[in-house]
Amino acid sequence: MTKQDFINLGGKEWSNHGKERVYITAAIYEKHFFPGAAIIEEWNKIYYDCEKNALIRQYRNKKPKIEIQY
Repeated sequence: MTKQDFINLGGKEWSNHGKERVYITAAIYEKHFFPGAAIIEEWNKIYYDCEKNALIRQYRNKKPKIEIQY
């Protein structure tokens, strides 16, 4: 998937200091990537990292984990 694919799903584009990401909601994450997952929005940051070309989830400000590498 590409940056534009995540934007088309409803993600919000973010860029700062040379980093580019597209943040998605838990609902998008559950519907399109991990059906049946019980993700609490307030505890997770879920985003596509353009540099790493990966979907990443960060749980409660812990170290981000790559969920899917493209």
